[in-house]
Amino acid sequence: MRHTYAAHVRFSDVDVYGHVNNVKYFEYYQEARIAFVLSMAGGLFDADSSMRQVVARIDVDYKQPIVFRPEPYTVETWVSRIGTSSYGLSCRIVDEVGAVYSTAEVTMVTFDTRTQRARSLTDDERARLESAKG
Repeated sequence: MRHTYAAHVRFSDVDVYGHVNNVKYFEYYQEARIAFVLSMAGGLFDADSSMRQVVARIDVDYKQPIVFRPEPYTVETWVSRIGTSSYGLSCRIVDEVGAVYSTAEVTMVTFDTRTQRARSLTDDERARLESAKG
């Protein structure tokens, strides 16, 4: 299952060279990641809970420049790996004909805000992640 998110390029995202500035890709991936997590059967965590997730690592590869246009690009996100207290997400930015503009690998760590430490995935979280594995 791949989650899709429509990433609209804002005029302010474009740099002096006429393409989207490299740091904006991280914002597109973040917006898509948040939408992905929230879409998973009520989200992967309860907003009132101390059980959260944090980004431990994100690697972005730039394939070709993204330019300003009225149509959104699509950010695809899927689960690529499930560990004990972490999971991996694979992501890519594509257009309507399937051209790939960027790819990313994200490591998420489940986190307890009370103890300020990583925690194991719950059975429910693991099951939800399994359902989104690509």
